[in-house]
Parts: sequence; C-alpha cells; structure tokens
Amino acid sequence: MRRSPLARPLTAVAAAVLVTGALVGCSGFSIDGGCEPAFPSGDASSIVTATGDVGDAPAVEFPTPLISDELQRTVVTRGSGEPAAPGSTILYDYVYYDGASGESITTGESELGAASDLKLAFGEALECATPGSRIVLTGPVGEIDARGQDATDTIVAVIDVIDVFLGKANGINQLPQDGLPQVVTAVDGEPGITLTYQESPTEPRSAVIKAGGGAALEDGDTVIAHVRTWTWPTTIGGSATLGDDTWATGTPRLIDFSADVLTDETLYDALDGAKVGSQLLVVLPSDDESTGSTVFVIDILGITSQD
Repeated sequence: MRRSPLARPLTAVAAAVLVTGALVGCSGFSIDGGCEPAFPSGDASSIVTATGDVGDAPAVEFPTPLISDELQRTVVTRGSGEPAAPGSTILYDYVYYDGASGESITTGESELGAASDLKLAFGEALECATPGSRIVLTGPVGEIDARGQDATDTIVAVIDVIDVFLGKANGINQLPQDGLPQVVTAVDGEPGITLTYQESPTEPRSAVIKAGGGAALEDGDTVIAHVRTWTWPTTIGGSATLGDDTWATGTPRLIDFSADVLTDETLYDALDGAKVGSQLLVVLPSDDESTGSTVFVIDILGITSQD
C-alpha cells in the first residue's frame, strides 16, 4: 500500500484515554450571541477550586467525598472571544480527579477535539467554551468517561480551553475546474467527490474549492486541518477508493507546515498562503501506472502554536 504524502508530516495530538472532545450544538444561542451551556452550575462543581494560569497544571482542591449525582458545569476562569459553536474544534488540556478520594486519575492530558463523539458528557461540557477558559465538570464517571470505576462514582474534570477553531471549511464556494473531481459536502462539512468519465490528470494539480477569509498559512506554522484522500480509479468510470480520513475519526490533525517536513511540492504550494476557512483540492499522479492518482480534500480549520 502506498503511503500518503501527508502521512508522515501529519501529527495528531495523542488520543490518551478520551477518544475525542466531542461538541454538540450550543442549544441556546441567543440573538445577542450568548450561549446556553448544556449543564448548569451546581453545589458540587462550584465547590471545586482550580487555581493557576490556564494552560498550566492547576492546583485543585475540593472536600471529599464529593458526590455529584447529576452533571454540573462551572466556569472557574472565563476567557474571551467567540464561544464554541456547533461542530467547532477545540484544543484543550484536562485532568481527572476521583470524587471520593480527591486523588488525580490522570497526570494531565492534551486533546484536539471535534464534534464527532456525542456519547459522553465531556464533549457537551465544552459547549459555549471561549478560549482561555477553565471549566470544572462533575458527575457520574459513566456519563463523562469510561475509566474503570463504578459507573456511578463521581469524577471531577478540570478542563483548560486553549483555543477554539472551525469545525469545517466555511469559505466562499469557487467554480470547479475542468479535469478535476467535483467536491460535494454534507451539512456537517464532510466532503465527498464525484468523478465523471475522465482520465486522471498526468500532472499534479490543485484548486481552491472554498476560499476562506482567515489568517494565511506561512512556512513554520502548525495548521489544524481535516484531511480526506481517495485513490483515483485506474479505469474510466470506476469508483474512487477512500484512504486517509480524519472525518472518520472525528478528530482533525496538526500538520507541521514547512518545506522540510512537507516534501511534496504540489501539496506545499497548495497550502502555502491558504487562508483559514479554505477547502483545498489536490491531485497527485502516481508514478506507478497500475495505481491511480491520490486525491486530497483539505479543510484549513486554524493555525496554532505548539510551543
């Protein structure tokens, strides 16, 4: 199997124990831009103190045993900026504590989460989160994260929201180019391609499918992106074969964007200067006549520093 040219430079944030920091729609967006969290603050979540700067390991204290039969969410430190909208991607740190003993269950984890896992309340707690916020979530462990304790045991999660990014490309649609696949997207942004009865290009090609209006990507940046690839069929009229796919996992990737890491010139040129919110289409012909070209659809969701 051929390795995708993006396989090596794509670096995902470690999944750790939690599969993904899922988001569901902010259920109460008001006309003035406010946002209604999924869970209210309560006696259990509000009694937890978590001091220190957001992004650093917090000093957490609460009386034990702490019992939270229902899910509660308290904002300890409120950040600024736009709240996480439905489908947003969030970069965050978190640590879990056992409500009975007060002992930490994790040593601190980092996640890049997307709106893909709606099973656990952890993701719902990220509704309405703004960059720079610290959130305390308390409730039964079985509703927040499967970690081996009894499902009714109380768990305390302290979550630092480092930044909030797009969940899908939101740029302006551009006219399709002759000889390239047409890209179609679902409401949630998940892309697909349609191939007419045409041969694969013999030269590398790229196109902007949606033109974003955010910051422009520069060499040395770390870009957050959704990536889906297909192999172009070797016979006219055949079906493309799905390959690399962050949409399937629900978690975008971090790409170290530099000429040293991203060695394919066409991919590099397509990303160079691309603006946040853009969707890009890249076709790379294969050197092997028996193997079809590789088709990339890339959503540029944000640019972040990993210092």
